Amino acid sequence: MESSQATGAPLARRASERTSAIRARLAEVLGEPVTGELRQLSGGASRETFLCACASRGELVLQSEHGAKPSGEPPGQVALLDAAARAGVPVSTVLAHGHDDPVLGAAWTIVQALAGTTDPSQLIAAASKDGAAELIDSLAAALAAVHRMPADPALAPLVEDPLAQLRAVYDGLGEPHPTFELAFRALGGDRPPQRRALVHGDFRMGNLMVAGDRVTGVLDWELTHVGDPAEDLGWLCVPAWRFGRPDLPAAGLGTREQLLAAYERHSGVAVPIAELRRWELAGTLRWGVICVMQAFTHLSGARPSIEHAVIGRRACEVEWDLLALLDLHSGAAPSPAPDSAGAVPGRPSPHDRPSAVELLEAARGSLGENVLPLLDGRPAFELRVTLRALGIVRRELECMEEHAAIRAAVLASLGVADERELCAAIRDGAFESREDELRAALRTIVRAKLEVANPGHLQAVENASAQEAT
Repeated sequence: MESSQATGAPLARRASERTSAIRARLAEVLGEPVTGELRQLSGGASRETFLCACASRGELVLQSEHGAKPSGEPPGQVALLDAAARAGVPVSTVLAHGHDDPVLGAAWTIVQALAGTTDPSQLIAAASKDGAAELIDSLAAALAAVHRMPADPALAPLVEDPLAQLRAVYDGLGEPHPTFELAFRALGGDRPPQRRALVHGDFRMGNLMVAGDRVTGVLDWELTHVGDPAEDLGWLCVPAWRFGRPDLPAAGLGTREQLLAAYERHSGVAVPIAELRRWELAGTLRWGVICVMQAFTHLSGARPSIEHAVIGRRACEVEWDLLALLDLHSGAAPSPAPDSAGAVPGRPSPHDRPSAVELLEAARGSLGENVLPLLDGRPAFELRVTLRALGIVRRELECMEEHAAIRAAVLASLGVADERELCAAIRDGAFESREDELRAALRTIVRAKLEVANPGHLQAVENASAQEAT
């Protein structure tokens, strides 16, 4: 049997060779050698980010795009950063940039490193302890400055109807999600007049550099477009970006009202709460479609990635959040979930022990206890994602028969054979007079999926709801 050292050696050698190649190319671009460690930062499924330094400029960040996005080339980041700086947005200074470099990537940018951190959990925990009003104010000031940038289609593409664009992407994926259909239907009949401004497109915790209670940098401009500025406010309130604080809708820091008041102070524009809630619903739906899209890039072979694969299973988190938001959007009280169909007794296995579940637990334990402590950076991140994937598989095996029975019973109660047929019925308006029943049925199916994909999300939301009720 090949030893783990022999197996790991080629991987380590390739990583070392690539690091050396990047260091050498950076030295050519910057005109001076890179000092210290070239460190790859974790996160970012569509790009690689490296932290480095040189003697005359201090710490620098290299952003390397993997390639063109499915929707086409992103807007030019350098032009956006220049326009942002002129509008008063806190951004990094661009030192060098280029395209189609055999070492640095299809599109690459070197910027000055900024003070602070992007870690949402760390920032939200610190803000919760010291008071978040100042940070919310700084977020709103940065966002108001973004919306002062020129709404120029030459700078960023115009998106006339983001909902129609999202619908086209969702339909193209061919993966039926009845809860998404319900959200599309709720949003389709309620379209207030839109303002026009430059929209960042991904303004949220994790894409903002923060030091103390101040935003020091707005990052990740690849989704920037011209549209309704309220879209950015809604995206900031999407449940996925609350990072463990589902009770605080505004970025896990405060209330929607606090965010809107701060934004009005800095922009002079009053955004109605109903408009914010609509864009919050639309943003949550958008994140759900993105989850399915990420899974598709893996499943299609376009870009195999354990990270993309696991993100696909996060779609049910979004479905759970959408059902809660749809209750608020309709003005109805949260619909109770119907009784489950009950568990189906497991069949005896023909295989010896350890069972599949026990083997998975042994593998997770070995990797987590013996391998993960030896890694850092991107390899450690990849292993943590892999451990999460193995946990999903274990829970699915344990619950497979029970959840299959629940799904079959719920679909039968709605008079459909499968999710595809249910999606078509929702789109055709067949459940307009039975929407409370439909939401309750979907909640039962989504709960089963969430119990496998991420039971922690379910628990966090239910704990927050219980606290609000007391």
